Amino acid sequence: MTITTGPIFQLCWVVRDSAAARQAFTERYGVAEWFTVPDVRFGPESCELRGAPADYTITVALGYAGGQQVELIEPRAGVSLYSEHLERVGPGLHHVGWVPDDFDAALAAARASGAEIVARGAFEGAGMEFAYLDGGPLGGYTELMRLSPEMKAMFDRLIPEGHANPWV
Repeated sequence: MTITTGPIFQLCWVVRDSAAARQAFTERYGVAEWFTVPDVRFGPESCELRGAPADYTITVALGYAGGQQVELIEPRAGVSLYSEHLERVGPGLHHVGWVPDDFDAALAAARASGAEIVARGAFEGAGMEFAYLDGGPLGGYTELMRLSPEMKAMFDRLIPEGHANPWV
């Protein structure tokens, strides 16, 4: 059963030090500009982990390698999929993200396929909702995102000239 289609929008690495990771991605892979949001709190009123309320803080950095969005997440406090990743395997690739045309239909398809929704939530005030699916035999996670028109416009301002995000 197909959950979503289209290009992968985002590749995300969980890192211990977002400043050092930004520098490495810039030097090694040409990510020229970063949009960084330090110490973003996701609280129990808007987030859950394995069906229970979650409360954690992360620093997020977003950049583009050509037309591919790269996200770096540094866990700062609390238990999250990101802090678990650092404890279990250390820094590294954490998830791939899609922006389905119909977020609710994609979640319904995920449930119908037997995919476990391990975390979900909202970035309050930013116009973003997200759900993480367990990769099962493939490993890792898949993130599905619902983005407001304002959030899409912000990402469109970040992407380098000559490239386009998948919703364009």
